[in-house]
Order: sequence, then C-alpha cells, then structure tokens
Amino acid sequence: MILRSKPVMASVFNLLQEYIMENKRRCIAVITSEVCEVYQSLLLEGIKKQAAENNFNVAVFATYFSQRLDSPLNEIGENNIFNLINYDLFDGFIVVPNCVAAENVLDRITQKLLKANKPVVFIDKENEYFTSVCSNDYNSFKNIVNHLIRDHGLTRINCLTGFKGMNLSEARLQGYIDALRENNIPVEENRYDYGDFWRVAAVSFVEKMFTCGLELPQAVVCANDTMAIAVCREIFKRGLNVPEDIAVTGFDRIMEGRLHHPSISSVYPAMSEIGKKAVEVLYDAMSGKEVEKNYLIDGEFFPSESCGCAGDSVQSLRDEMDRYNQYVEHSQYFTNSIYMYENLQESSNIDELFIGAANYRHLLNDIDTFHIFLCDNWDELNEKKSLFKKNKESLGYSKRVTTKFSENGSFLTGDLGSFNSEYMFPPIFDNNLSPNMYFFFPVNFQDITFGYVVCTCTENSVTPDAICRNWIKYLSNALEHLRSNQHLKWVLKRLERISEIDSLTGVYNRTGYENRIYKVFESARDQDKDFLIIMGDLDCLKKINDNYGHAEGDNAIRIIAKAIQNSFTEDEAVARIGGDEFIMFGAGSFDEEKLKEYPDRINDYLDHYNENSSKPYIIAISLGIYCKKVSENSELKEWLDKADENMYVNKKGKIKVFQKEQ
Repeated sequence: MILRSKPVMASVFNLLQEYIMENKRRCIAVITSEVCEVYQSLLLEGIKKQAAENNFNVAVFATYFSQRLDSPLNEIGENNIFNLINYDLFDGFIVVPNCVAAENVLDRITQKLLKANKPVVFIDKENEYFTSVCSNDYNSFKNIVNHLIRDHGLTRINCLTGFKGMNLSEARLQGYIDALRENNIPVEENRYDYGDFWRVAAVSFVEKMFTCGLELPQAVVCANDTMAIAVCREIFKRGLNVPEDIAVTGFDRIMEGRLHHPSISSVYPAMSEIGKKAVEVLYDAMSGKEVEKNYLIDGEFFPSESCGCAGDSVQSLRDEMDRYNQYVEHSQYFTNSIYMYENLQESSNIDELFIGAANYRHLLNDIDTFHIFLCDNWDELNEKKSLFKKNKESLGYSKRVTTKFSENGSFLTGDLGSFNSEYMFPPIFDNNLSPNMYFFFPVNFQDITFGYVVCTCTENSVTPDAICRNWIKYLSNALEHLRSNQHLKWVLKRLERISEIDSLTGVYNRTGYENRIYKVFESARDQDKDFLIIMGDLDCLKKINDNYGHAEGDNAIRIIAKAIQNSFTEDEAVARIGGDEFIMFGAGSFDEEKLKEYPDRINDYLDHYNENSSKPYIIAISLGIYCKKVSENSELKEWLDKADENMYVNKKGKIKVFQKEQ
C-alpha cells in the first residue's frame, strides 16, 4: 500500500532530533565500501553481533565501490557520503581503510577522527594514531605454502598476490617468501608477482608463467579465490589439469571457489571475529580500560581439491548450492525487472518518480526499512540558474534534508517533513528501539549529490546486496534524468542554435558569446544597470598538456568551466573564447562585496576539486574583473580592455583587482 504524506509526519524527525540528545543510545560509525562483498559482509556480521550484545547501534557509511578508476567524478560523488558523518554524535568509529581507495579522502577522515577525540579502530591496516585489528594474513598465507611443501612435497611454487603496497598483499607475499626460506627452498623473483584481485592479472600471470623460461611450477598460491579460479581456467586452456599437473590455492573461501571444479583450497578469513574484536576494543576504550595498539586474528585454512586434498562434504556443498540458487533466482528476477529505470524516466515530476519507485520496493528482499532523503533544492530548477549548472550540494549536504520516501511497514511518499542533516537519521540514536545496524548510501549522479538512503536489513540478512545497490543507482539516474530534462526544456528556450555551445565544456563558444554579449550590454544601458565582465585564463595549460597529455588538459578546461558556472548568482553567461580563455558577463546590480564573491566561489570550487581529485596536477585560474554602469556613450571595448588588463595583473602575481567605477 502506497500512501501520500500525512501532516503528522512533518514534525516526526524534528521531535526526534530534540529527543535524542536527552535519551541517546550509544552508536558507533563504520566507514567502508562495497558492503555486499564477502570481506565486508563478514566483517559487518561480527560488528553487528557484538554491538547488539553491548546495546550499541551501528551506522555504516558506505560507497558502492572502493575505487572508480573509470569515473573520477562518480568517485567524488560517492565519497561525499563520508561528509555526512557528524563525528560529535558518535561514541566510536571503525574504519576499513582498504575500502577507502582515495588517500586524500582517508586523510581527511583521519583528521576529523583526531579532532573528535573518540575511540577509533582501524581494520586490516595499522595506523600511527589509532588501534588496529588485523587479519593475520602473513600467518595464514604461510600456512598454505607450508601445507603444499610439507603435506604434498611441492617445491616449485609461484605466488600471485594483490595490489602492490596494500598491507594485506605485502603480508601474504611475505608469508610465501618466509615459508620457502624456512623450508630451504630458493626464492626466485620471477615466480611471484603483484595482481589486482581480479581475473585480468591472473590471465597475464599465467601467460608469463608459461613463457618466462622457468620450469613450470608445481603449485600457484593466489591472494584470493577470484584470481585462483582464473588461474585454474588458464591452466585448463593450455591442456593441463589442476591439481594433477599444477596445484592452485586461493584466499577468502568464497562461494564460487567452493562450488568450482576442482573446489579451491582456501583460507577463511576471520573477518567476523575481527568485527567482534573491533567492537570489544571500542567498548573497553569507552569504559576507560586500556587497550593494546594492535591486534592480530588468524584465519582458518581449508584444504580442498585444487591442492590435491578432499573437498567439502556433499551436504555442505548442497547447502552452498541452495544459497547460490536462491541468489541467482533473485538476481534473475531483478534482471527481468530492469524496466525500473525506463519506467522511472517517464516521471514528469518528483512525486511521480517516488510513487513509481515504491512499485519496485518488492525487489529489495533483504531490506527491512528503507528511507530516502533529498537535499534542499536538489534539482536547482530555477530559471535564473545557468546552463547545465550542477547541484551546489555536490560539495556536501544541504543544512536541511527532506524525507521523500519512507517505508517502515507501509509506504509513505511525498514531502514528509525535513530535519537538520547534522542529525543524519535521528532514529539511530533512539534508546527505545532495539539495537540495529543502519546503512547510509549516497544518492548521486557523478559528482552531483541528490541526497542519501538509510536502510536496515531483515533478520536473515547482514548487509544489503548488489540488487539494493543497483536499485539506488537506478533511482539516482532517474533523478538526474528528471533534473536534466527540466534543464533541457529551459536550455531549448534560450539557445538560438546548437553551434553557440562549446562541445568540450558545455558553455558558450565564441559564436554564442558574440551573439549574446552585445544584447546584454545594450540591455544594461537601456535599464541603467551595471555591466560586469570577468576574464579568466587557465594557468599552466601547456604544462598540463605536455606532462600529462591533452586529455588531461581537456579535463582542466572542463573543470574551469564548472568552477566559473558555480560562481553565478544572477543571469550571467560564460563563454570559452579561446583554448584556455574564458569570459563571464552579466547585467545587474553589483556592489563591491558581491564582486569579491565571484573569485572566492571560483577558487573555493577549484580548491575542493584539487583536494578531492586524484589528479597529479593543480587546476588554477587567473581572473580580471571590471564592472560599472553603462552610460549612453559607453562602448563595450572599455570593459573588455579593462578586464583583460586586470587579468594579466592577477596572472603576474599581483593582488586581485576589484574595481567598480561610479
């Protein structure tokens, strides 16, 4: 049953936010990503169990992917969920640093944690400031190699570990090396290499194994089951068998590895125990007890068919197959419902969109309660805003958020009241509810932030699955489709022809600039208004092109265009009039304080981008501003010359010129 908003809902969160500080349950925050993956799911399972025993709530702030190399903007948008965290309201924190790929994001989180001065536990990575609880990957991997040597008599053993520099990758590699040395087996550098925890590295590793000139190995140890499965397939392609010709082992003991033929010998990491231990450490720290700096938890090795040992029992495999079939059936059901996104695209307004989304709520079998909150003015549908302007909240979350979808036994859609976003989701602090784990996911399109989702799982599930992730992404894409469509209608009214737009940046090109600037100038003269020009020149474009390629130069040009657009307050226009040259102009009333805001907004945007981007270069701009009233005898050339002159003063390192003549 789908209900529209009721007046009684409007103040529920406002009442809660006043109440929680007086009757607050202890709550810990977990910072991670990809919660549906085995590693994270097992960890969160342990955290949830131990937190319930300690009467804690858990708030999990998670991105969908740990790293988006294919989309830096999406990575920025997803990482924005971490900016929602109010560090003052939580009693402790658990951070999974291997799941936060962007070092600058992790550094900012670390600084906020230090400022909060609350108990903190880092998972699987030691930290100079905080306690860590780590999987003993070194011992576990060493045990695998010792098993191959001592139980199977193998001496030529190759190793494919994970990403170079990652703690667990290096620990597993060192365990391999030390096991060989302890058994007096020479360590040959050509027999081990770094991988990517995925199939791609496994394919190239096996190719090298067969072509490097060394005698083929008797065994290959892999840093995870996914790579081990891929290694097996590559060995089969070359006419050899596993384990008869080459034994293969993995790590993580995932479902696909257990069902593979032959079943993969693997280590079951003690992630659930690590999660429990992390909460125990936080509890002790909150209670004033002294805790150790680092804790190590051993995993359990399960030898199986791929190394020549016996596999799992028939009953165990049947149970695993039943779970797998249930997942496949559910996934297929979702696949058959991919029309969700198409149907949501037909929505003409935000209320229709969320009513449509409620019709697909049944796909989220593992979800118990589900809430969607949008930032104020998430869509920026205002005809005074500029062409293609993105949501200003892409740099954070608005001060207040509105509940647009709430499902807790029944559906409610519409404007269900708003509350201060600093409280995130007030019920997580409610002492009258049973302890639970709440998941916070971003609702974003690339670096545009629309809002966030908060959900809980059913008793039979620990974490939301990939279907929930896809559901939210479909919703996010539909929101962007709605937002873009509204903007497009406005754009079509304003553009005289498509040739006026610069294809790289989406702002006006020289043709559009020339067609418009004279009209705006004459309008200022007729209406006795100020006329403003801001000239901008991208700094060091040639150096960026020469050192990083023209694709990166194009990226810098696009970011400058976005930064200038972000500074708009009236009906200004921006054009790219040369390779690295921009001009912004408009008519209106501009006092000196307002003029100073333009470069501040532009530079703030660039500072935020440079801080959050993984690019190796800094994007900066030199600006020149000129503004005054247009008299009857005024000529546009005066504004162009003065702004250009001021820009070059700025470029030479002098103080910015903010000039307003009467």
